[in-house]
Amino acid sequence: MKKILIIASLICFLVNIATAQEPVILKAMKEELKRNIENLKLEKLRKPFFISYTIADAKALQINASLGSVILSEEKQFRKQENTVLVGDNTRTCDNYLDENTIWFWERDDMSIPLGNDVNAIKRALWLVTDHRYKTATAKYEAKISSIQQQNLADEEKNLADFSTAPQQKLILQSPTFTIDKAKLENTAKELSAIMKTYNDIFSSGVNIFVYQADVYFTNTDLSEVKYPAVIVALQAYVKTQASDGEPLADHVFYYTLSQNDLPSMEIMKKDIKTMADNITALRKAPVIAEAYSGPVLFEGEAAAEILVQKFFSGTTSLVGNRKPILSNPTLAQMAGDMYKDNGIEPLLNKKLVSRDLTIKAIPGLKEYNGIKLVGSYEIDAEGVKPDKELVLVDNGVLKNLLNDRVPSTKVLQSNGHKRFTFNGGGISTVTGPGVISFTTSKGMTKDELMKKMFAAAKEEDLEYVYIVRKIKNLNAGIPEENEMIFFGGEGQEKKDAVSTPFQVYRVSVKDGKEELVRSVEISGLTVKSFKKTLGFSNKEYVYNTLIKGKKSNYDTYRWPLAGIPSSFILPDAILFEELDLQKEKRAVTKKLPVVENPVGK
Repeated sequence: MKKILIIASLICFLVNIATAQEPVILKAMKEELKRNIENLKLEKLRKPFFISYTIADAKALQINASLGSVILSEEKQFRKQENTVLVGDNTRTCDNYLDENTIWFWERDDMSIPLGNDVNAIKRALWLVTDHRYKTATAKYEAKISSIQQQNLADEEKNLADFSTAPQQKLILQSPTFTIDKAKLENTAKELSAIMKTYNDIFSSGVNIFVYQADVYFTNTDLSEVKYPAVIVALQAYVKTQASDGEPLADHVFYYTLSQNDLPSMEIMKKDIKTMADNITALRKAPVIAEAYSGPVLFEGEAAAEILVQKFFSGTTSLVGNRKPILSNPTLAQMAGDMYKDNGIEPLLNKKLVSRDLTIKAIPGLKEYNGIKLVGSYEIDAEGVKPDKELVLVDNGVLKNLLNDRVPSTKVLQSNGHKRFTFNGGGISTVTGPGVISFTTSKGMTKDELMKKMFAAAKEEDLEYVYIVRKIKNLNAGIPEENEMIFFGGEGQEKKDAVSTPFQVYRVSVKDGKEELVRSVEISGLTVKSFKKTLGFSNKEYVYNTLIKGKKSNYDTYRWPLAGIPSSFILPDAILFEELDLQKEKRAVTKKLPVVENPVGK
């Protein structure tokens, strides 16, 4: 009898310990989710069949400096939620639908969660948003069913489920512990930004440092319970100026790491930022591209990385699945833009997409490569789905799969664990996008071999010059934009076959190999299909930590200082294309130069 009592006491003790150790936030989320899934019901309308809650318990530091002085140094603690309520069933939900009421609809719920550990206070914040989301979901569901009944949808579209099932997950991951030295980071920002004090030709400059640390909690009606860390340390430096003809010029340097100690040394950062300043000063005086060009183009380093990221992981012809919603009327398709279109390359599944010597894989669990820590690494996605260790997207040129979440696309019916948590200016959002991606080539070449091949192709076309692109604009690198507001997930106004603004383009003489920096260059004719006509890839690898946009589920607000999916890419450090088009950039408006000379650097 005594033995039984001891065992019973031990069980009670262990249960109490487990209960005590359960995070207050997760406890509140589970209780409120259960209460709403059981009781949320409007008369004659459907109950919700799925609810999920995400809460980011975060601390953030932002430091902005210019010309050696701190402009802003702000620490914040906040809790934000993302709240999903689905009405219907897995076959047909309230989502994947667009009408006049939802195309311009902007969620105005207060997504804040109280900072304290009062369970009821957290539950009330969840309850208010859940109630509103449910009422919105029921209205959308009824409107969607009505629209379907009035349309003659193709069987493939009609029979495609709206929301896939996923296994239950229980996973609590510990957050990395590291101390942020605010004073040291402020000094870093001041010292780096002071480099611009001697540059009279630079009109605007800054160094911005961000630190974001969060525990992200997730639970849903599948009874998944997840906690995972979201961490980024970012240093972004930028310069802006105008050429003598008024052309706006810019450049950037950025570093994304997982801790303050992982930033490069001060010596390296100073060298990189001074190089950026020297480059833009030279670009001001560089000649405008003189002629339209069509021929071989070599992308190197950061430019090679950016075109691979931009062309394979953004837009409607990317390796990210996209689902065209049901529309209440056809005019909405024009208003909504590319965001609400099917993925343009998905019909090519199991067909040749790019050059046979290119293979692309998702390897989300890889934490480090060649001594570089990968900011895109993760163990579980934002929907509580564990990704496979490796997912082949392109195998020897053949399209095999797309990154996807729990919303099925035409040919990718299940989630492969690529719903990602994004940094979004203090708020939180989850989007579909990459974590860690590797591009490998079976026929890598040396730099000399690529140059010889480029010159040979140029001679075949009787060209006197070829072009090398060494740097193009990263759209999430924190360069301030004037009056910028971007709708429907669009990233600026570039043409679909163009790349972002080139920062460093060199015209190279076929005769003697002499290089000349040129400006006002627009590169077009570059799509995913262009990668069928590559002349070669470098045999050297480039590791690229960055932030990217990913597939959005609604339109953007104003651009935040730090926003995007932390992603890492392992790729060739040079790509030679057989033929691309370069021409002088056409600008809608060109501002005049300042009337009075810049006082800095005199």
